[in-house]
Amino acid sequence: MTLNQLIVSLCSLMTVSGNETCATQELQSLIGGAFDEMQVDALGNHLFIKRCGRPGAPKILVDTHLDEIGMMVTGIREGGFLSVINIGGVDTRILPAGEVAVYGKQTLYGVVATSPVHLLPAGDTEKLKPIGEMLIDTGYSKEELEELVPLGTPVGFRPVYTELAGGRLCGKGFDDKACGACAVFGIDAVPPRELAGDVYFLFSAFEETGSCGARTAGFGLRPDYALVMDVTHARIPDAEDRTLSPMGSGVSIAASAVTNRRLTRMTAELCRTQKIPFLMEAEPGNTGTNANVLGNAAEGIPTVLLSLPIKSMHSAAEVLGMEDAKALCQAVKAFISSREIAEVFGS
Repeated sequence: MTLNQLIVSLCSLMTVSGNETCATQELQSLIGGAFDEMQVDALGNHLFIKRCGRPGAPKILVDTHLDEIGMMVTGIREGGFLSVINIGGVDTRILPAGEVAVYGKQTLYGVVATSPVHLLPAGDTEKLKPIGEMLIDTGYSKEELEELVPLGTPVGFRPVYTELAGGRLCGKGFDDKACGACAVFGIDAVPPRELAGDVYFLFSAFEETGSCGARTAGFGLRPDYALVMDVTHARIPDAEDRTLSPMGSGVSIAASAVTNRRLTRMTAELCRTQKIPFLMEAEPGNTGTNANVLGNAAEGIPTVLLSLPIKSMHSAAEVLGMEDAKALCQAVKAFISSREIAEVFGS
């Protein structure tokens, strides 16, 4: 399977925050063969372990989060309509007329209903309804929906993927399963004897709703050091005044108060030595990622944050560059193979 195919396969999975275990069997089938062991905890964290074969080896944690943003069904209306509420930060600006998948007793497809501009009262064309007032049109009757769609059913963006020019890929769920695909690709490429320690790859739960999955996993695993991988905002024309990473620049490495300075410097030097393209990104006090909670979990876990630049985050049409994804794979390989880092941070 190519990296492109693995990204699409993983990102197509339904993992709306709080429903991560719905993907357990598919994850085992897709990536389980790259690891020696798989564990799933009570929160829905999925842990995959690849051992180096040396007793007393350092424990290296590589974290990406499995959950994605979405919605939850809160009501069923006449005419085949569902009311929903936000889970994890859906951008309501892009919802009207968007295609969604409703993961009830069977998967149903629907469209977020919108009134044509011709029928809107004067002055309402610029107004955006809150998500609690939006409805999903399914075409089913109310009676059919009451049977197929229990209240609390998760709703996600319809998984449709498009290859754009310049090695760009567009679709839903890149935040953060695209990074998970890069992690798996990188880990699988390193033979056990070349690992600097035992590698614990964590597809963590609940990142979009508070990072409690990574927090509990950090306490349970107590790794010697950790690499957190997440997406970051790629530069776009109307946001060039911000310190955003240009797409095509490779890996973004966070300089942050919540990550370990020495581990960050060593990781940047590792990328520089191995000619892996990267940029430093300033994240002063809050990275918005699991690095916030892993750094102070248990007795404190030395943590570095690497990110993949994407456009249109938290939408059905996120865009990534495959050249950046390949650079992230190379960074993972280098990180888990680095004996120098293991000597400094390994127990």
